[in-house]
Formats: sequence, C-alpha cells, structure tokens
Amino acid sequence: MKWLSLGLVLLAWLSTAWVSPSAAADQVSSAKVQRGKYLVVEVARCGDCHTPMNDKGEPVTEKWMQGSALMFKPTVAMPWADTSANIVGLPGWSTRDAVNFFMTGKYKGQGPKPPMPDYHLTRRDAEAVVAYLKSLAPAK
Repeated sequence: MKWLSLGLVLLAWLSTAWVSPSAAADQVSSAKVQRGKYLVVEVARCGDCHTPMNDKGEPVTEKWMQGSALMFKPTVAMPWADTSANIVGLPGWSTRDAVNFFMTGKYKGQGPKPPMPDYHLTRRDAEAVVAYLKSLAPAK
C-alpha cells in the first residue's frame, strides 16, 4: 500500500511537472519577447526616437514605435536622419536581416545614420529585440 501511495504521488507530480514541447516552445518564445521588450524599452529606449511625442513631450502611445520626425538636430553639419522609421513588426525586414543588423550595425553594408546607434548585440539579445519588435505587428 505504501508503494502504491508513493506511485500515485509520483504520477500526480509528473503529470503537473511535464510540459508539452509546444508549451515549452511558447514559454521560450514568451521569455525571448519579454527580454526583447526590456532591451527595447528600458535599455536602448527605442521609443524615444521611434514614437511621436505630443506637445507636452510625452509619447503618443497609440503610435508606439511607428516612426516620427526627430525633435533634435546636430549642432554641426553631418549625415543625420531627420525621421525615424516605423519599426512595429519590422516591415520589409526578414528576421535574419534584422538580427544581423542588430549584431553587426550594418544592413547591406551600410550603417544607420545618426542618431541611430550601430548596435553590436549578442545573437541572443538581437534575436530577443527582433522577436519583440515583430510581436508588435497587428495580427493578420
């Protein structure tokens, strides 16, 4: 009887501890997106340039990461981007190209125009950033 009880306890524990492969993949994907969100929002602060601001200097949340005219310019003549791109879903970018861009700071041999930094992220962080930005795209 003791072994039967122990077996039932073990079986119950295994049934709650086991995670299906698809659920495990969803957890990994969710963790990757959350890491990407942290890097985009808290570390790189992409929304400061890629989100329009209202007249109080606050981000227009309905247009989060949809690109904007930049509110600042350099004090000396230099190559400069006057606007930021819409990066919701990374339109026009393959996952591979976007990850490579965030790892190397280059796309088709070109670096971004200032004030965009030429990031050199680890593959893990680049994949997380791309996963988050792609997750912002509206469902089709």
